[in-house]
Amino acid sequence: LLSRLLSIVDPKIEVMSGYPANCSVWLTVYYQRKSRQWSYEWYDRVGYHRPTELGSSMECLMREVSDRGASHQEHLIARRAMAESVFFEA
Repeated sequence: LLSRLLSIVDPKIEVMSGYPANCSVWLTVYYQRKSRQWSYEWYDRVGYHRPTELGSSMECLMREVSDRGASHQEHLIARRAMAESVFFEA
């Protein structure tokens, strides 16, 4: 009940999603404004890995999510964090 209440009071805003460089698993980056917390969710299920048609896994296929309410500033912070964690490097 408490976690449900917190999700209403301080919802996760989807900032970026896609396949990071050197990864075959889908990643979604979230931000919670009130608590100023970033969270990352990996979608690592059988049959849902990066399709071979997308080319080399060295390429970063992360995209900013623009229809979920994330601000330009939040996109910049997420990009910087991803770059520092080498997920944007090829």
